[in-house]
Amino acid sequence: MVTNEKPARAKLPPFYRAGLWRFGLVAARILPVGLVKGIAVALADFYWLLQRRRCEAVVRNFLPVFAGDRTAAEKAARAAHRKFAAKLVDLWRVEGGETIRNWLTNPGELEIIHAARRRGCGTLFITLHLGNWEHGGLLLNQLGIRLTILTQAEPDDGLTELRKAARARYGVDTLIIGEDSFAFVEVIKQLQAGADLAVSLDRPPDRGGVPVEFFGHAFEASLAAAELARASGCALIGVTIVRRPDGYAVKVLPEFSYDRRALGNREARRELTQQILRAFEPEIRKDVDQWYQFTPIWPKDE
Repeated sequence: MVTNEKPARAKLPPFYRAGLWRFGLVAARILPVGLVKGIAVALADFYWLLQRRRCEAVVRNFLPVFAGDRTAAEKAARAAHRKFAAKLVDLWRVEGGETIRNWLTNPGELEIIHAARRRGCGTLFITLHLGNWEHGGLLLNQLGIRLTILTQAEPDDGLTELRKAARARYGVDTLIIGEDSFAFVEVIKQLQAGADLAVSLDRPPDRGGVPVEFFGHAFEASLAAAELARASGCALIGVTIVRRPDGYAVKVLPEFSYDRRALGNREARRELTQQILRAFEPEIRKDVDQWYQFTPIWPKDE
């Protein structure tokens, strides 16, 4: 249930500020991409050395993926910081107006999207903080689909507006969840009208989560996708976009099927959420060093 209270904002790294974001946009536009990425990766290495407490949270987030192997988790966490720095440069280039053409797609998987949309019941794209997930709106725009991203406000209000404006320039709308009590109703109306929306499910909600199993560990999951499916009857499609040396690899999961009537039961909504997260586990394992989880995601007693 959405209230008129603004959700608590996570304490994220300092580059999530409007001023620094604008600096990154300018640098990515006027300097050679290799130079900008080199500087960004070097800064990520310094961050790894100087912010050990913050980086330890990432290591802990990765431990369940590696069955408790701390050495593997530390290696992946350090690589994730470096790849995230390069990912920011990719994002700044897109938000600065660069058009991406080097998509690595599977026509059969793209047909999953087209088939769901032909039913006209609205489509909810489910993604993770994996790879270059923000690029999904750009890809869909190039396929003739206008996406609306459901997200919380950024830690900096100026950055929220900056990013909304950037998305709008390349044909993607933004709906900030938590700004007012009508947000959830607006989302349902858009889906019922056949709109295409996107939501991320791999971080615990501030409230209203349900217990599921994720990589064999207890995880507090958001019911957002299941709730919206119950309320609107929309199609649920999982998508990931990860960086490869030759482009952006797009993976479209088989559509998640459900009995809308059964979703009136909270346990059925929990089971659907469990099904969705379990389907994403292999995708995370393949590219865990592109799974950008910089705040704790597991219960404190884990």
